[in-house]
Amino acid sequence: MSPPNQQLLAWLIGAVGADCARVFEAPIDIPGWEEQPWVKLRPLTEQETRERESLGVYDEYHLDNNGGIQRVVRRYDHLAMTRYDYEHCLVTCCLPREDSEGQIVPWRASRETGIDADYLLENLPPALAQWLREALDEINLRRAGDQQLLSTVKKS
Repeated sequence: MSPPNQQLLAWLIGAVGADCARVFEAPIDIPGWEEQPWVKLRPLTEQETRERESLGVYDEYHLDNNGGIQRVVRRYDHLAMTRYDYEHCLVTCCLPREDSEGQIVPWRASRETGIDADYLLENLPPALAQWLREALDEINLRRAGDQQLLSTVKKS
């Protein structure tokens, strides 16, 4: 799908799920591989976005001696939100892992075969995890520039 159509999908009711997924290629070449590592991600629906927030963001109210609110502390459970993203956005992937003989082999997973979010959380190295977070933020319009773009479009 061409980029203009990809942008249009963000505005179509019902244009959600695996049919609206995008492939992101990792910025690394693996010796002996014919392709770059990649993930296919889909955006969260509005309901899923709200579920993710309810799992990962909560407020603590600290009261004074009279029962009045002294302060409110907002807490974030980044682990719960990341797990939710992996479980709902990751459609399929081909990522590098080391086998028992020390060879770099493709680790393929899909929604059909099951994607183990905990396996990813426990085993992704920092560079791969950061790249995946950036791709998830892009597909779900969570980057600062995405919010500015939406504001501009709403005003016109």
